[in-house]
Amino acid sequence: MDLKEAFEIAIQGEIEGREFYRAMAKQTSDSKAKEMFMNLSNDEDMHLLFLKKLYEEYKKNDKIELPELPKIREFDDLESPIFTREFKNFIKDKDLEMSALSIAMKLELESSQFYKKVANETDNKEIKELFLYLSKWEEEHFKALKKQSSYFQDYYRSKYSFFRGF
Repeated sequence: MDLKEAFEIAIQGEIEGREFYRAMAKQTSDSKAKEMFMNLSNDEDMHLLFLKKLYEEYKKNDKIELPELPKIREFDDLESPIFTREFKNFIKDKDLEMSALSIAMKLELESSQFYKKVANETDNKEIKELFLYLSKWEEEHFKALKKQSSYFQDYYRSKYSFFRGF
């Protein structure tokens, strides 16, 4: 895969992630979930703007010069990094949010793996550094979402009888 195609795929992925998270922020009634989905949407938007700027630079100069990369945000919280404790009691009718977590985890994992693949396929130091950085950023999103999913796992499994057969 050439770098032009890698940038185009990455940009499209960031747009899709941003829009997904915005939609989920609008759909959820939990304030902490809304905030988390908006933060993820904002992160995807930062990635998008960053990638677009570097892509334009690459198209003009056939090279990129990396600016200083911001610190990657880690989503550490108590028991649940996204939803409030009250929401756990309210989740009975929240299949949308549970599905959103599952889809979001897949999006973040796929993005991280894609960025890692691009980094491994290039010998260009700046491009490798950029895509490894983006991979790590998406990996942090994945870990936060996985932690959240684990928080609800027992309830959700029992709700749908995952342990008793169908």
